[in-house]
Amino acid sequence: MSPRPDPAVLRDRFRGTLLGLAAGEALGTPAEFLTAEQVVERYGVITEMIGGGVYDVAPGEITDASQMMLCLGRSLADNGGFEPEDIMERYGAWLESQPRHVSLTVRAALISYRSGTHWDVASRRAFEILGGPTAGNGSLIRCAPVALLYCTDAVQRHEVSHRESTLTHFDRLAGMSCAAFNDLVTAALYGDLAGGAPVIARAFDDEDKRVAAVLRDTPDAEAEEVVSSSFVLDTLQTALWTVLHAADFEHAVTMAVNMGNDATAAGAVTGALAGAVSGESGIPARWLEALTVRDEVVAVADRLAGLAGVD
Repeated sequence: MSPRPDPAVLRDRFRGTLLGLAAGEALGTPAEFLTAEQVVERYGVITEMIGGGVYDVAPGEITDASQMMLCLGRSLADNGGFEPEDIMERYGAWLESQPRHVSLTVRAALISYRSGTHWDVASRRAFEILGGPTAGNGSLIRCAPVALLYCTDAVQRHEVSHRESTLTHFDRLAGMSCAAFNDLVTAALYGDLAGGAPVIARAFDDEDKRVAAVLRDTPDAEAEEVVSSSFVLDTLQTALWTVLHAADFEHAVTMAVNMGNDATAAGAVTGALAGAVSGESGIPARWLEALTVRDEVVAVADRLAGLAGVD
């Protein structure tokens, strides 16, 4: 791992990670479920938080990615670590608040839990009900707080990333993708995403070759090979490719959301990774000013920084 950055820099990157997630999601909402061509026809190139879209949000308003990220981040901060039952209680309360969007996999798992299924088997029950794979990106879009709290402990980071994913996503691939992404976020926090990605890929050769292949192949992929969809590996690839090929935070997130399709997820995951690289100071001020949950996100990031020993 690269040398630990100056505490002020690291704190800026902690904030950037979570603010980037929320900003990327908010920017992407108008493009949700549109093809890239339809995005161009309707909006040209999305560069501002204009709101609207299928969820009819206000400019700067967040949806499920940032809402679940805040649930997870607050739980980690309040408990000083991973407490799965507390997280599920928070997710369940969020579901009951009637959010604008909940993925089918997440909804099935949380309904199962709220109906009395133990938290440790709720995602299995949802898998049985849905009768299909659960390797969507619903756990990936929220997992960044785990990278922050466990940025100095790779073993704990991997274990918690996977276990947190399984609260709603039974498929092992979703959990492995979360673990890989949180490793990428950690590399970015320490200022070496480009150098860290190949190392992380080699580490995953023995854990999940599908994840390892994405990490290994993405830096040299052509733009046409990068696909925005709800499949967890597509979202992981989109985030890594755009951040590695972008000039700055704004460029990365703008590229991701204008791909359309699952634009909120692509924006959120790309924003988290780009924010870990650039910090809060690298996110456009006009986006931060429009972000409706800016203060809440900063508070969670700062609490996690304190618990992680960032003075």
